[in-house]
Amino acid sequence: MSEDSIYQQLRGSLGYLRLAAAAEALPAELDYAQKMKLGHSAFLGRLLEVEVAATEERRRAGLERFGRLPAPWRVEDFDFDAQPSVDKAMINELATLRFLEDATNVLFIGPPGVGKTMLAVALGRASIEAGIAPTTRRPPTWWPAVTGRPSKGAGPPPCASSPDPAS
Repeated sequence: MSEDSIYQQLRGSLGYLRLAAAAEALPAELDYAQKMKLGHSAFLGRLLEVEVAATEERRRAGLERFGRLPAPWRVEDFDFDAQPSVDKAMINELATLRFLEDATNVLFIGPPGVGKTMLAVALGRASIEAGIAPTTRRPPTWWPAVTGRPSKGAGPPPCASSPDPAS
């Protein structure tokens, strides 16, 4: 089998496995491996790193689209000197996203212009960078307990004044 046919087979296999970034990087990585006299494992490791990086970027872009954040704000962008009433230590603690592990809610309360929206978006951006979707499409955990029915994927809890739709 010629070297050209092996190369074409590799490109075809990478394409079939939907490893597009690796397929695109294959010629450059082969040249680099040959030039640096890399072994098979080192070459494969470099090729897979390219695909992993591309997959992570696609995932981050998907989370970005899913979150539909209104601005590219980050916690570092917030001017704590202009808003001394905002506790910088508390915001930095929230930016660690530890509250997500504890399933704790975060609620920003204050007068207009303090930066509540900016901080909320910044926390959403931090969650995206951590690989966590900033919102969820699943119904909340209280939904089956309030309605007595398994969740079907949408809807707020019934109001006390509205009739129960199950009856």
